[in-house]
Amino acid sequence: MGDPHRPAPNPGQRRPGWKVKLCRGAVKLLGWQLRGQLPPQFWRTTLVMWAPKTWQGRALAAMMPVKVRWIQSPMSDVEVRGQESLLHFEQGMTNATVTQATEEELRAIVHAAQKAKSRITLCAWEERRKFVHVHAPFKTSPFPDRDVHYMHRYFAYFAKTTGAQHTAWDINML
Repeated sequence: MGDPHRPAPNPGQRRPGWKVKLCRGAVKLLGWQLRGQLPPQFWRTTLVMWAPKTWQGRALAAMMPVKVRWIQSPMSDVEVRGQESLLHFEQGMTNATVTQATEEELRAIVHAAQKAKSRITLCAWEERRKFVHVHAPFKTSPFPDRDVHYMHRYFAYFAKTTGAQHTAWDINML
């Protein structure tokens, strides 16, 4: 039985299966392989994306089984980001944010996710082998420094394979 404070998304918030498959097929035609699984409780998560190119962030959002909303609040305003996340969850949507994987950004993401009682799903595009990695969602721990350290190590690999950290891109373009 589900949690009454966290109802599952209504059918209108789920993306049609054919659209998800079409987007995944298009990415596959471009030579990319999707690595990882998206569990049923995926909608109540914050996608944290390492996407060096704007189209990659858009494509990753389009491949998700529920509608994705970009968090618009400034990274530094953890309280507002947490409230915005909760609002998206009430609407049955998942959250997404891009990162340059700095410790400050990751710390803000973890704190906002804790406030919204959100899972975190790490996603990254690996240019060298043309993989799109989707990490299994995890709950934030009582030790945010450990979560930040883990996320930083995860994204450091992708930063190394692309040669440098990507520049932040304007969310409004999405």
